[in-house]
Amino acid sequence: MKTLGVIILLPLVLWAQPEFFGYFESEADVMQVAGSNYSFGYHKFRLDIEARPNDNVLIGANINVQKYWGKTTWNIYDFIPGYANSGAVMNVELPDTILLDNVYMRLSFPWLDLTLGRQQISTGVGYAWNPTDIFNSKSLMDPSYEQAGVEALRVDIPLANRTTFTGIVQPESDFKNSTKQIFLKTGLGHFDFSISRADYRWQVIPISFGDYTFGINIDRILTGVSIVGELFEWGIWTEYGYNQIDNSLYGYCPVCEYPIIDLNTPFEEIIFGLDHTFDNSLYILTEYLHNGYGVAKKSDLSIIDYFNALEGTTHSLMQDYVFMYAMHPTFDYVSLSAIIFANLNDQSGTLGPQVDWNIFEDTNISIQASYSWGADDTEFGLQDWGLRLRVLSNF
Repeated sequence: MKTLGVIILLPLVLWAQPEFFGYFESEADVMQVAGSNYSFGYHKFRLDIEARPNDNVLIGANINVQKYWGKTTWNIYDFIPGYANSGAVMNVELPDTILLDNVYMRLSFPWLDLTLGRQQISTGVGYAWNPTDIFNSKSLMDPSYEQAGVEALRVDIPLANRTTFTGIVQPESDFKNSTKQIFLKTGLGHFDFSISRADYRWQVIPISFGDYTFGINIDRILTGVSIVGELFEWGIWTEYGYNQIDNSLYGYCPVCEYPIIDLNTPFEEIIFGLDHTFDNSLYILTEYLHNGYGVAKKSDLSIIDYFNALEGTTHSLMQDYVFMYAMHPTFDYVSLSAIIFANLNDQSGTLGPQVDWNIFEDTNISIQASYSWGADDTEFGLQDWGLRLRVLSNF
């Protein structure tokens, strides 16, 4: 199906005098986790194509080619405290890919913009976490890294000065189970405000019992609010999500009494953040997360909690976290930066200093180290150290 889409799209794009751009990225990593050494890396080529057949139509696509090297088979249990040396094995592979990441068309009418296809959808105002983002997950070591495209239909309708309505639908075969999210955004003075509502299938938990296979569908209704702006030359923002949960049984389980487990307790997520650039060009950013779905006490953690956090199903393993970033353009073409993030519940965290060197025009080399602290049975304390070298060249 994707090949057919490329065949249909290609002549339209070429006819519209397209623009080509992209980058080549190469990365080498080594890290020590619970006594296991992981040495790996990848080479990645991204080609973007954009064309405008006329003033009202934008057609875009990008293809990613990524090839891994080194350790490409990872044991998930190496990253779960208490299981790293247990002998348990659950391997995942890092596969080489040729991916049509985004392919979309944007139609601009006088009263709305309509975007069809696989597209970038990034919602929320947070940097490290986004309680109102239901489509993406982030890595705390690199929160700003590009996100994968989302198959969706999006409509943006300007209503008044600084006020816009946005509707997003990720269709499924049954519209009732389709992912749906709406936003109403407006601005006043130095601040922008947004309210949102989302309805989607959050998790599917399969269960096997003897000859019977069944499971639980977990649906989530998210009501969100975000505020971002500037006060006394400091950028400030907050993002809040109230989540209602509903679960239903699928399959046939004659020995079960429904509900099997109670997953209907609502929960809240909220972030607070601020940033500032000082007169000496030092830039700092800090952000705090409270995730009501997370586990409050380390002793209450289960392996399912770790799986959900590692898969990106939840925004965090436990409830309270802090993230900090600092950057300074110290020398010509060279900047120094560092990130720190910590789990305030189990007293573990990671420090990641980084050096960026703009060695040539449009070519950057970065070296990032990471050092973790905390007990061996904590989220980040399980990880010892890491080192990453990345070379990126845009064209």
